[in-house]
Amino acid sequence: MQRRLLWLFGFGAVAISFLDGFHTHSGTTEYPDPLVLQMAWWVPLLFGSVVAIGGLAYDRAYRWMRGPARLPSWQHLTNALFLFAFLYMGSGYLPMRNGAKLLLLIAGAYGIWLLVDRSAQGVALALVNAIAGCMTEMLLTRIGAFRHLQPDVLGIPMWLPALYLAAGPALGQLARKIFAGAADRLYEDTRSGET
Repeated sequence: MQRRLLWLFGFGAVAISFLDGFHTHSGTTEYPDPLVLQMAWWVPLLFGSVVAIGGLAYDRAYRWMRGPARLPSWQHLTNALFLFAFLYMGSGYLPMRNGAKLLLLIAGAYGIWLLVDRSAQGVALALVNAIAGCMTEMLLTRIGAFRHLQPDVLGIPMWLPALYLAAGPALGQLARKIFAGAADRLYEDTRSGET
């Protein structure tokens, strides 16, 4: 369990912090006191903790809600994560109004859900993720930890909930796969193929 939590923490600290760079470097968000690469020192810790703890919560809630036991393939998960990365980048760099970004992100979130989930439980958890994520960002902007440079309401842009909708199935199903021990089996299969 600890190794899986550490793996998810590392993934969040590195990969999601990298994706956050699309927002800071595109002029979508800014931190008042960036340490390196326009990022505050606490950003990797926050994203690592969110992916690890949120991933564990997603896995447990999915089971409690009796979501389908099947797990997405690594290929589908990889495709979903790349699509999520594209949506993250697009939310920063696409020269579109916030309303158009919202529609694009909703379509992308639906595509990710089709790739790796297709369950009512996944929809419910994606909605919880969107609400919790937006509330957290509203709080962080309120206390001045960072800011969105083109907000629509309460310090956040209207497309932000859809980005969190996309993160729900992409990162949540990744966590399910990790907690099912699939990463251990993948590692063992790779090691046995080296002999």
